[in-house]
Amino acid sequence: MKALIMDEERHLIVKDMPKPQEKDENIIIKVEAASICGTDMRTFLKGNAKIDPPRILGHECAGTIIHAGSLAKEHGYHEGERVTVAPAIGCGQCPACKKGHTNMCDHLTTIGFQYEGVFAPYVEIPKQAIIMENVIKLPDNISYDNASLIEPAACALNGQSYMHIEPGDHVVIYGSGIIGCIHAELAFLKGAAKVMIVEPVEKRGKIAIEKVPGVIWINPFTQNTVEEVMKETDNYGADVVITATSVPSVHTEAQIIAAKMGRISLFGGLPGEGKGHLDSNLIHYKELQVCGVHATTVHFMKEIINLMEEGRLNLGKYVEMTTNIDNIMDAFAAIRDKNIMKVVVHPQE
Repeated sequence: MKALIMDEERHLIVKDMPKPQEKDENIIIKVEAASICGTDMRTFLKGNAKIDPPRILGHECAGTIIHAGSLAKEHGYHEGERVTVAPAIGCGQCPACKKGHTNMCDHLTTIGFQYEGVFAPYVEIPKQAIIMENVIKLPDNISYDNASLIEPAACALNGQSYMHIEPGDHVVIYGSGIIGCIHAELAFLKGAAKVMIVEPVEKRGKIAIEKVPGVIWINPFTQNTVEEVMKETDNYGADVVITATSVPSVHTEAQIIAAKMGRISLFGGLPGEGKGHLDSNLIHYKELQVCGVHATTVHFMKEIINLMEEGRLNLGKYVEMTTNIDNIMDAFAAIRDKNIMKVVVHPQE
C-alpha cells in the first residue's frame, strides 16, 4: 500500500509499505479520511526528532473497522463500525493516567510517532489503544472528512478546560488558523460576549471573520493590539487569552492585555528552545493564571463528537482542499505557500 513515511534518513517520501496484518490483539481500520495538522507541517518543514523512523506519518483520521481481533471484540468493537482514533495512547498505570490525563502519560506513545500512522489506506491500532479505548465510534451524521478534524478540535477543548470561559467573558486569541478559529467557536458556545482574533496576515484574518461570524479581527500590522483590546473591553482587559500561534512575543503581550485575574493558555508550542518571556510581576500583581496544554484525551474527543452530532459545531467548513497519497507532498506545499487552512487526504483514492 502507498503511504507517506519518514525514512531512515528522516526524509518524507511516498513509498509502498506492507499492509498491516490481522492479529487477535489488534484492530485494522480502512482509512477514509486523514487530515494534515500543524505538527505534520512542522515535520514537513523542519523534521521531527520525536518520530522513530522509518515511520508512516499522520495521526488525525476517520475510517471503518475491517478487522477486530478477539481483544477488540471483548471491548465492544466490531467490523464495519465507523470510527475515529485518539492518537495519544496512555499506559493507564502512571499517576497522570489514573487521574484521567492520559495525554500527560509518563509512557505516552502516539499513532504516527511510535506506531504507524494514518497517511496510508490502512492503519493498525495496537493492543494498548484498544485497552484504553482510544478507538471512538462515530454517529452516522458525521462524515469521514469532518470526523478527521475531531482530534485537533478536542485539543482546543482540552486547552479551554483550564480557562473556565463563562457567559460575558472577553476572549482574545492569537492566531487565526484552524485551531484559532475553533477556539473562537468554542468560546462563543460557552457564552463569551466578545471574541477577538489577533492575526497579521490579511487573508487569514478575513477568512476568520468569514468562518466564525461575530469574531473581531485585530491586525497588529495596522492596529495597536493592546489599544484595540482595551477599547473593546472598556479598558478592563481580556478575561481569557489563548496563544494559538508559535510566536514568543505574544506570551509577553498576553500578560499585558489580560484583565486582573485573567486566564492565559499557552496553547501554541514554540520552536527551538521554546523560550518566551513571562513577566513575574504582572502574573503576581494581576493574579494571572498561566496554563500550558498538550494534546487531548478520549474524553474531549467524545465531547467534540457530541457538539458535532447536535449540529452546534461544523468542522467541515475548514476543509479547503482534498487530495490523495500520490499528491500529498503537493498538499503540504499548498499549505505552506497558499495558507490553505485544512487539507484532508483520501488514502483510498
